Amino acid sequence: MAFHVRRLMALASIALLPLLGCSLGPAALKGNRYQYNLSVQKSNSEELLVNLVRAKYLEPLFFLQVGAISSSFNYEMAVGAEATFFDKDKAPTGPFWTSRATAGIAERPTISYTPVQGEMVAKHFLEEISIERFLLLTRAGWSIEALIWVMVNRMGDLENFNPSDAGGQNYSGFLRAARILRSIQERGDMEIGTLGKEGKGLVQMRFVDSREANELEDLLGVRPERVSSPDGRPIYAITLTTVRDLAAGAKRERGYAEVPLKLKSYFEVLYDLAWSVDCPPDDIDGGVVLKPSTLPDDLASRRGPHAGLLRVQFSNMHPGPAYVSVPYRGLWFYISDGDTRSKLFFRLLGYLFSLQAGEIQPVQPLLTLPVR
Repeated sequence: MAFHVRRLMALASIALLPLLGCSLGPAALKGNRYQYNLSVQKSNSEELLVNLVRAKYLEPLFFLQVGAISSSFNYEMAVGAEATFFDKDKAPTGPFWTSRATAGIAERPTISYTPVQGEMVAKHFLEEISIERFLLLTRAGWSIEALIWVMVNRMGDLENFNPSDAGGQNYSGFLRAARILRSIQERGDMEIGTLGKEGKGLVQMRFVDSREANELEDLLGVRPERVSSPDGRPIYAITLTTVRDLAAGAKRERGYAEVPLKLKSYFEVLYDLAWSVDCPPDDIDGGVVLKPSTLPDDLASRRGPHAGLLRVQFSNMHPGPAYVSVPYRGLWFYISDGDTRSKLFFRLLGYLFSLQAGEIQPVQPLLTLPVR
């Protein structure tokens, strides 16, 4: 009787194996997706940081995109039985049966990487970022002042900070115009739109008083038509365009409202932010990296891109917990997890990359390697 019971238990174990495999599948898939999500996010951040460091050292930039992630699951099942027989004179109870059943799941992931290179890189990373994308980020809630600092080379006749040339034309006015626009945005007195397919943007603003309206007009070199709000505050709109009219100075009578923006390319944004990467003093003194020019005291004390928008620190050893860290040139470069400002501008850099790279159709990889 005992023999039949053990045999039934062994058969039951075998019958349950397919059910065991089915129950493992959904749980394994759930954990698999979460881990891949975290891994790709971490990999993207590390790649962005290492390219920021490369830009600091004037090295070529290189990006890889994750082309595809596939994974297969293999279910491995095994059953067995053992019997031990004794001499009937010494062990009259008969044979002892032992049954066993095992099941396991093995993952076989495959990740395809595609290099971002060639003509499409020149088009999307070396051409100016479009006004539409500048306005998209503004409408998404980003500070227009911060976007001007990061993305704009010139606004009208006002020029952004050039780290290699501290004598940029009208940089003080550039900072002031960006600050006024930010104040208007913070008050909720700014509306932004686009003008059809002309590649132009429309910015309508309501001012505190005529003094504020006049100051921005003078800085941007425009004379737009004005209307008044019910409470008497002046309102006018300006048009943002990428086309600079060299004869604009002769047209600045009332009604002229076009402000030419010279936006940066993505690589320009990256190289400009790379000035905020810390490095050993020997690399500066030895000419391994460029040394920034010194600003006059009245400008150096003001907020702006010259003061650094993010900070990438370096260490001779692993920095421990950090927002993102990479080993490079025998050092560790990292952004502190407690540096909120740096994290925000690093995230903006990632968004800009996604916007620019989103149009690139990567070439299918010739070789896909399984992960072991």
